[in-house]
Amino acid sequence: MKAPVSKTGIGSWSIEGSNPSLSANLKEINMLETAIAAASAAGKLLKQNFGTKLDVNAATQHDIKLALDEQAQALITRVILADFPDHCILGEEAITGNQQADVRWVVDPLDGTVNYFYNIPHYAVSIAAQQRVGDRWETVAGVVLDPERDELFTGAKGQLPALNGQPIHVSDRVELSQAIVSIGFFKNEETIRKSLVNFQNLIGRVRKMRLMGAAALDVAYVACGRYDAYIEHGIKLWDICAGQLILELAGGQVTSAPTGEAHTLDVRMWNGKLPVEALVQ
Repeated sequence: MKAPVSKTGIGSWSIEGSNPSLSANLKEINMLETAIAAASAAGKLLKQNFGTKLDVNAATQHDIKLALDEQAQALITRVILADFPDHCILGEEAITGNQQADVRWVVDPLDGTVNYFYNIPHYAVSIAAQQRVGDRWETVAGVVLDPERDELFTGAKGQLPALNGQPIHVSDRVELSQAIVSIGFFKNEETIRKSLVNFQNLIGRVRKMRLMGAAALDVAYVACGRYDAYIEHGIKLWDICAGQLILELAGGQVTSAPTGEAHTLDVRMWNGKLPVEALVQ
């Protein structure tokens, strides 16, 4: 079985071949390759600047915006639009390109900005490509790159999901008492309150709870079996879009509900085996 991606240099990845057990059309393969190239370029930029003095554009009680966020998104945008000039980029930092396009790229150039600012080496680049299908969007390719661990999670419609080119699958754990569950606390009072309720409901039933501060990696970790579930209220689409595709291809399940705020969701993502839905609000 030929791996879908291969390492071509420090911080660089490329498509090596497709998995013969599943089929993906050429357009989706090309978009996956572009996503890998864009994530690799941004990841290199982020790793080079990690631990240096950073320019802060804005700061609130629970969040920080760096100039580097915008620089990384601009770099990703250039790579994508060089290959697909008619596409739209829906990013955390800006919306660019053709907003009437039938394909949009959902981009978080630096997921885990607070971790990054505090020199905690747990952050990611998340890039997904979505195809318009009627009045909805279908994710057809996605990557989550951890620059510090040099781990690349990939997925495309019709392909097996992979970590550094090796197929991945969700865990087989069925008992909450054996599970590791990740939970996110978003940035406002309401979502924090809801997440605290979920935390209290789960902490006495699971083996461990984890609060790591990078949603894209939380979802990827469920996809590869490190975690068994991830829950968050008020998360943004660009934080979890790529990871959700990878998770579902890996055998996981997702429920999500819009909150009424643009591109904002309440999500439950798990291995499809734990009784998570009965234990969260």
